[in-house]
Amino acid sequence: MIIERSADYAKTWTPYRYFAYDCQNTFPNIPERPPKKHTDVICTRRYSDVAPSTGGELVYKVISPHIPTENPYADEIANLLKVTNIRINFTKLHTLGDDLLDYRPEIDEKYYYAIYELVVRGSCSCYGHAQRCIPMDNAARVSVPYRADMVHGRCECTHNTKGLNCEQCMDFFNDLPWRPAIGDDSNECKRCECNGHAARCHFDRAVYQASGFVSGGVCDECLHNTQGKNCEQCKPYFYRNPDRPITDPYVCLPCKCDKTGSLNDGICEGEEDSERGLVAGKCYCKSNVEGPWCDHCKNGFWKLTADDPNGCRPCSCDLLGSFNNEGCNKQTGECLCKQLVTGDACDKCLPEHYGLSDDLYGCKPCDCDLGGSVDNHCDVITGQCKCRRNFSGRRCDTAESAYYCPSINHYTLEAEEAEITDGQIEFRELPVFVRDHTWTGDGFVRASEHTQLVFKIDNLAQSMHYNIIIKYEPMQDDIGWENIQLTVVRPTDPSVDGVCKNLSPSDDFLTAKFHPNSGYVEVVPDVCLEADVPYEILVQMGEKRTKVSDRTATVLIDSIVLVPPTEELFISQGISADNHHRVEYERSQCRTQQLSLTPISDLPDVCVRYICPVAAMLLNRSLECECDATGSRSGICSGKGGQCDCKPNVIGRRCDRCAVGTYGFGPSGCTSCECDSVGSLNNNCNRQSGQCSCRERGITGRQCNQCQPGFWSFPDCRVCQCNDHASICDQKTGACIDCLDLTDGYYCDHCKDGYYGDPRLGINLSCKPCPCPGGLDSGFQHADTCYLRPSEHSEAPDVVCNCRIGYTGERCSSCAVNHWGNPNELGGTCEPCECNGNIDVNVEGSCDPVTGDCIKCLHNTEGAQCEDCMEGYYGDAKIRSCQKCVCNDLGTNRTAGACDRVTGQCPCLPNVIGIACDLCAVHHFDLASGKGCEPCKCDPTGVILSDDGMSQLQCNELDGRCYCKPGRGGRTCSDCEDYHWGDPATGECRKCECDRIGSATQQCDRNNGSCICLPGSGGPLCNMCARGYTGQWPRCQACGECFQNWDEIIQDLRNQVEALIETAKNVEDTGVASVYDNEFEKMENSLLDLKTQLESANITRRNVIGLQNEIDKLRQNINLKKELLNSVGGRITEISSNVDGADLELKSLVEEADRLTEKSQAFQENATLLRVTDVQGAYNITRESAEKSSAAKLRTDQADLKITSAESSRQEAIQLLDNNQLDFEKQFSENEMALVRIDKQLANFETVLPMLNRDVCGAESAPCDQLCGGPGSCGHCGGRSCLSGSVSKAEMAKKFADEADQKLNEKQKEAEEVLGRIREILQQTFITKNKAKDGHDIAEAAARQANQTRASLEEILDQMKEFIDNNQRSSPEQIRALAEEIKMAKISLTSDQIEELADQVRERLLNINNIDIILNETRGNKTIAEALQKSAELASMRAAEIRNTTTVVRQALQRAGTAQEVAKGAIKNATEQVMDARNDLNSATDELRLVEISTAKTNETLVKLESAMKDINVQYLSISEDTKYAYEAADKAIRQAEFAEVASEQLEVSFEKAKELLSSQNIGNELPQARAEELRKRATQLLHKTQRHRSDISQLSANMDAFDVRLADYNRELSELHSRIDTVTTQVHKQIEYYSTCDI
Repeated sequence: MIIERSADYAKTWTPYRYFAYDCQNTFPNIPERPPKKHTDVICTRRYSDVAPSTGGELVYKVISPHIPTENPYADEIANLLKVTNIRINFTKLHTLGDDLLDYRPEIDEKYYYAIYELVVRGSCSCYGHAQRCIPMDNAARVSVPYRADMVHGRCECTHNTKGLNCEQCMDFFNDLPWRPAIGDDSNECKRCECNGHAARCHFDRAVYQASGFVSGGVCDECLHNTQGKNCEQCKPYFYRNPDRPITDPYVCLPCKCDKTGSLNDGICEGEEDSERGLVAGKCYCKSNVEGPWCDHCKNGFWKLTADDPNGCRPCSCDLLGSFNNEGCNKQTGECLCKQLVTGDACDKCLPEHYGLSDDLYGCKPCDCDLGGSVDNHCDVITGQCKCRRNFSGRRCDTAESAYYCPSINHYTLEAEEAEITDGQIEFRELPVFVRDHTWTGDGFVRASEHTQLVFKIDNLAQSMHYNIIIKYEPMQDDIGWENIQLTVVRPTDPSVDGVCKNLSPSDDFLTAKFHPNSGYVEVVPDVCLEADVPYEILVQMGEKRTKVSDRTATVLIDSIVLVPPTEELFISQGISADNHHRVEYERSQCRTQQLSLTPISDLPDVCVRYICPVAAMLLNRSLECECDATGSRSGICSGKGGQCDCKPNVIGRRCDRCAVGTYGFGPSGCTSCECDSVGSLNNNCNRQSGQCSCRERGITGRQCNQCQPGFWSFPDCRVCQCNDHASICDQKTGACIDCLDLTDGYYCDHCKDGYYGDPRLGINLSCKPCPCPGGLDSGFQHADTCYLRPSEHSEAPDVVCNCRIGYTGERCSSCAVNHWGNPNELGGTCEPCECNGNIDVNVEGSCDPVTGDCIKCLHNTEGAQCEDCMEGYYGDAKIRSCQKCVCNDLGTNRTAGACDRVTGQCPCLPNVIGIACDLCAVHHFDLASGKGCEPCKCDPTGVILSDDGMSQLQCNELDGRCYCKPGRGGRTCSDCEDYHWGDPATGECRKCECDRIGSATQQCDRNNGSCICLPGSGGPLCNMCARGYTGQWPRCQACGECFQNWDEIIQDLRNQVEALIETAKNVEDTGVASVYDNEFEKMENSLLDLKTQLESANITRRNVIGLQNEIDKLRQNINLKKELLNSVGGRITEISSNVDGADLELKSLVEEADRLTEKSQAFQENATLLRVTDVQGAYNITRESAEKSSAAKLRTDQADLKITSAESSRQEAIQLLDNNQLDFEKQFSENEMALVRIDKQLANFETVLPMLNRDVCGAESAPCDQLCGGPGSCGHCGGRSCLSGSVSKAEMAKKFADEADQKLNEKQKEAEEVLGRIREILQQTFITKNKAKDGHDIAEAAARQANQTRASLEEILDQMKEFIDNNQRSSPEQIRALAEEIKMAKISLTSDQIEELADQVRERLLNINNIDIILNETRGNKTIAEALQKSAELASMRAAEIRNTTTVVRQALQRAGTAQEVAKGAIKNATEQVMDARNDLNSATDELRLVEISTAKTNETLVKLESAMKDINVQYLSISEDTKYAYEAADKAIRQAEFAEVASEQLEVSFEKAKELLSSQNIGNELPQARAEELRKRATQLLHKTQRHRSDISQLSANMDAFDVRLADYNRELSELHSRIDTVTTQVHKQIEYYSTCDI
């Protein structure tokens, strides 16, 4: 039979399976075997047998449940299940052999068959995506009748699938590839994620793979201006609204970019991504365009157009200076400047401002410092003001580094430094921890009536009025000092043109009065003093009270201070803001607080801020710190006040002197005098030596705190008491120093250690070495001290030694108890017995006194040093932890000795483990056997598995049974399970069939299955009578004694026969002799033994005599030993008698311990007996016995503790009994031990000596090395070949230090040479800098001229605009007339005439000597002066036509004006300055060419402006042709007049003054006064220029001074290094001296 299928509605057929009774013959090509795969087509005979003949059943499953199916939806599985038709093909019937008899075909027709039931189970194929199938549509249903059990062909799809077989995903569910459902995994079709912007999608495998097999759906026809795989992006020219979700239909908004100003035709950024820097909707503007939508120009650009590739045009305005930083109007391009900015392009700051920036006002005020700057003008870029000398900072408000701003009391003159008549100087020490004080300098001058003080000063920097301030100590009375006269002594009369020119002689005589409660007085009025003039100020103390003389009246005067009045300080600056500054300065009382010596840190901030400005007003510069290199920590001082950082006890602004009460000015500062208050007059000492002023009582010492030598107890100074053995003693304690004659002690009243005697006065027993026993340096001295004790037998005292520990006896000639050695031999010592603390050191004889071996070991120890635990004990004997071993009797090998003495490990029987041998080894059992443990021998294949999956090879520790798995049995699990037999390896186990009646057990022999029968039963199954029995089983009876006897005989004979058979077999193999080999060997051995005995018996007489002598010697030794034993026994008896009492208690405790031990042993024996007899019972009893044994052991331990406590009590009792005796012995032992330690230290020193010699001298030998020597008496130490020694290293270090010192000196000389060269270079630099400065000034003048020209042009434009705007003010006729007048104006002088006129003016100016006389004589003729003024104005107008020549003339006239100012000031070097001016004029010729070039450029600019103005004039052509002509003429005239005005401004004034000087002496008096004032101003300007040059020179000098300061610092560091080298060298020499005195 064949089952076939069709998948194409019976068009083609494919077999499922073949069925036949004889497959090989019926279907020869079809294999007959079980199928291996679902697709295998096989033949089977299972359902083709003859029986049953009817009612047979055949079951066929296309998918066999016995074949695993990995993928039920694989193609091969799907093809097997894809069926439209089923066909059963019957090919042959069973004929029951009838066809063998008759071959006719008709024979087969009588056979029939019928299929009584056919069940075909199937389902529609839905790939797991449908629960049921439904009928097809109506058209198909008509042709196929409906049946309830019919399998329909249309699936009712789920999981978002579609199709007849759910083989496709629905239209909008294509995000994942279609898959069949497998088991619990439905593989549902996933909806596409189109964010609500699409209705259709398709699956794209490339997209799916690119996403990492996560999503493959691609949306189709995205809406709402979206695009992308998931419609997640906006289309070009749209951007995503970040405030709306992506699913919003209005999420994409159109770009708002202005196409005129944006790039890429207005496209914007479509999405927001902070990581990539993307901003949704962002427009990309052209380079000059900005704004969110690119709709306006950037700042600095204007006129936005689409044709411009950059979008906007650049402005001509400066961005920083224009309003709102916009640059210009973005529509018109016009500039609009900020408040503090000017210029056409808003690119310049207003005057006195700087720093053009994007600030609100554009620029910042210069805000130059009131005193530190020259004026309020600063650099337009950096804001740097023009600083006075030694000032720095942008505002010139701070002093430069290494410079400072002095306070207002800079000119302080100390009274103690003045010339004093009838006065005394009183020094005053500064109080400790007080920041402020009321005086300056070192102290005061105590003045009385008629005292005169002369103060001198010659370093005033400014000529001005000064107030004289007298500072004094406030007086406590209510009177003060009423009469004080002051006189200012001048060396010459004041300068006639100086500030003191109007001074009268009476102004130098002043009076003052001291107020009682004040600290200073300000003398009024002020005095006028000139700079750099030496003055003397005399202060004469008059009567304290007017007309009342008081000779006892005194006052302490501190100093005088010269301070200018406040108003004069600020007025001298000439700045309008001074009034505000002066009011602020006075309101804060800054002047008063500084005069009161208020510390700068306590001054108000306002006053601190004015320190530098006031210093600049007072000195016109800041001062150099000049910190003393020795007394200060740094060369930099405080910028305000100038106080240097002083070292301890150093004072002064420069840190240049010691404070009062200190001395020794040096690199470490000053040291406090610390004069003794009792022995000295005061606390002041000599500032160099520090010697205090001592009182007269024989007191000495630097501090006046010591007595004379031989005395002590300052200040009483008593005589030293030293028994004539010392001359001096300690100044404080009186203890004698350097006792002589081997004495020692506080009063030299006893001998040194190691000596004895009585050196006190009146006794005078000299000190001698102690004989203990050999004396010092004998090699066997065992005491450090000794003493005299009255003798009982003679008048002379006995010498008693204080023995070291370990020694005893009056002369320390014996070893103490429990010490050993040979103390009476040279170098002999007594050492303590080393018994590891396991003996009683108080018990005599605990160790051998000769060998040191320990005898009476305690704590269960033994050995020569009690270093081992006793046998049967274990632990560490050195820490007294020996305890008894605990060994299990069943597992311990008693023949192998005791346990290990360290670990306590017992000797175990075979296969037994554990410290106590109480455990079987792994995989062993039967500890109770007492012979060791036997191996389990568990069969790995028959035991169960443990938790880790390995075979459980451990058996039961009692009976050895292994843990068998099911089907296995026996002790080792290598047999079949219980009551079975056979070979478990092959799986053939059979059940035992032993008869229950005849068998002794149901378990048969595991190998052959034979049963173990009861007596009388026999047979394999024990179900018959056994041999020797008769009867009917199971009632079997024994045959009787007769049978039994014969049976035994027969069995013996059988055994003999079998033995003979085995022997015969051996004869056949080895022969007859080999059978008797054992007997022959025994005989040969006996013969050899007999021969040896006979040979050894050959002894001579000599041998016998020798043996007899040996025996005699042995007997003598035995007798000696017996005697020794008897003596020892007697001593032992004596010692034992002392401890009998304690032994009684010990015995009772031992008896109790023995009873407990016996009971424990009984328990152990019982346990052993129980283990041997009954394993299971022994186990239970042993467990109970173990608990009892533990309790017994606990009691035993407690008993041991009691024994130990009793032993301790016994020892304490013995110690109490022998306390008095042992005290001395203990002291003696301690002395001996100390001596031993010293000897050891000496021995160690001797061993260390070679290494010490190596470290010091460089060679490891002792006592003296031939090459390197050694310390002590060797004569030398170290050398060139011994560089490893410290001596050689020290010498090398010193050599290196000397070389370094020499090199440093050479470098210092080189530095001085370099310094000289630098100074020469600096001089050349000064010259070069002056020349460069002159050139720079000329260039600046040219730049100023160009700027003035530009300003003039701007002013002309403004005037032109005003003229045009206000043209109604002047008629065309008036303009024409003015133009004609200007055109007709001419200058009558040529350029040569003007040059000649300038020379004449210069000569006249040089010849003028007395300006004041000229001024007095020129008063009254005003008319002539006015005429000259008009002539000068006419000349000025004519000069406009010759601009270049006029410029040269103007410069010459400026030099002439400068010379005139010098003449006016009566300066002697006026002629030299005029020559310098002429040289400057010659050097400026080249610069003039540059000015001419600049002027030409200016003309070009004027031409451009003129053309621009012409364009403007076109608007006014309608006025009239005359107006146009007038305008052009006026423009030209104004331009020429402006140039003439700018170029000839100074020429006009010069001509005016020159005309006045050359006319007559009777002209008016006002114009010459103005001329003189103008000349004075020019002289002042020239002076300022000279001062600036000097300032630069001073700056370079300051740099040189700073370099000198640094060089001084370097020299100081070198000095410190020299000091350190000297210190190290000294230390090395000290170490050498120390080691050289060591006793080797």
